[in-house]
Amino acid sequence: MNSAPLKGIKVLDLTIVLAGPTCGRTLAQYGAEVIKIDPENRKPQLYQWIDVSRGKKSVSLNLKSPGGKETFLKLAEKADVILEGFRKGTTDKLGIGYDQIRKINPKLIYASINCYGHKGPWQFRPGFEQNAQAVTGIQMRNGSNESGPRAATYTLNDYGTGLAAAYGVMLALLERNKTNKGKHIGASLAGTSTFLTGPYATSFKDEFLKNDIGGPGLRGRGPLCSLYECQNNEWIFFKITNETQWVSLVSTDQFKVLAKNPLFSSFALREDNKSELFIILREIIKKKSALEWVEFFKGLNIPSIKNTLAQEIHASEYNTTRKMIVSKDYSNDKNYLY
Repeated sequence: MNSAPLKGIKVLDLTIVLAGPTCGRTLAQYGAEVIKIDPENRKPQLYQWIDVSRGKKSVSLNLKSPGGKETFLKLAEKADVILEGFRKGTTDKLGIGYDQIRKINPKLIYASINCYGHKGPWQFRPGFEQNAQAVTGIQMRNGSNESGPRAATYTLNDYGTGLAAAYGVMLALLERNKTNKGKHIGASLAGTSTFLTGPYATSFKDEFLKNDIGGPGLRGRGPLCSLYECQNNEWIFFKITNETQWVSLVSTDQFKVLAKNPLFSSFALREDNKSELFIILREIIKKKSALEWVEFFKGLNIPSIKNTLAQEIHASEYNTTRKMIVSKDYSNDKNYLY
């Protein structure tokens, strides 16, 4: 990528796990030279390299030793960006905090990532993905009255915070072009989690507060905007947004039973009789495959999509053509799978 927008930018990546490394990976994808700094006692893990460390260079340093710290400071003198995800105060104790680094490199962008933010009473608390989910209510809304709170099964805050931090770094670099000065920026998992659940952070007329447990629906916002099981354990999501789509649906042979039911003759009645509508739709949709339903809804101009498995994503010719999926043989590295 000779024309990559971040070509010529040097980044020192001190982070581990997902959020910080995602930030570094994103910067590398846009052309930055990212050098991953690993502690001597932490062995590189192949799956993390494949996911969030691709495109990076690496070096192993003991920052607590004079030689390791001296080497890092030499790198920092010529770096544009430093990424760190230590608990607040740790980098200061190591002698590589922002106030210490900017004395030798006043134009440096220093990005700090943690769970709860870098100000306030929780700034020194450790925390990870699930902690951020809990403190922002995601686990409440991911569960139900029957199951209680339930952790989300994917690390939305880790990856989201990495992207947000990369965005912040790019803005700080843009500002540096105007001011010729560096900056200390921060990103947090809890901040990302709050942003991603924005409607629940808004209390206008208690619109979202009343449905906090279980959210707007475990599988959607109602029977006409929901997930349904099809044949062969496949699932489909479809959404009907207006009366025209509803009329087109109930005019078909498969769904004409709904047109004859007075419980569903208006939008208000369909809202009042959601449970009954759910039951009927489940019974009908279970009779065909997901792909059959996708074609059916396509003909009615109703948005629908089959839920896709990871192996289907990997096998997609479209994804491989766009290089969203890239194959590489790691069979010779089997001894390095830790």
